[in-house]
Amino acid sequence: MGQPLAWELHEAEMNGVRKLPKNPTLLSVWSLNSPLELVNPEYTSQTCKCGHQAKANRNDLKFRRKECGHICHADLNGAIHVAKAISDLAA
Repeated sequence: MGQPLAWELHEAEMNGVRKLPKNPTLLSVWSLNSPLELVNPEYTSQTCKCGHQAKANRNDLKFRRKECGHICHADLNGAIHVAKAISDLAA
């Protein structure tokens, strides 16, 4: 398996245009000269839109918080929190 994306990003920054990133996603971002923001995904699929985080909120691929009634696919829920961290979008 290849290097972690964060390490490839570090190498790309250190080497500039002399060495292209090997990761296809990073290469796409680099070639478009797009900004790349790294977000810690830890607990994003266990965190409710109300802000409450608990392991019990996630059961396999289902996110459900009994207290506020929010139900969502757990991975979609995590992706929403990552997007919010990057762009401060309101979900």
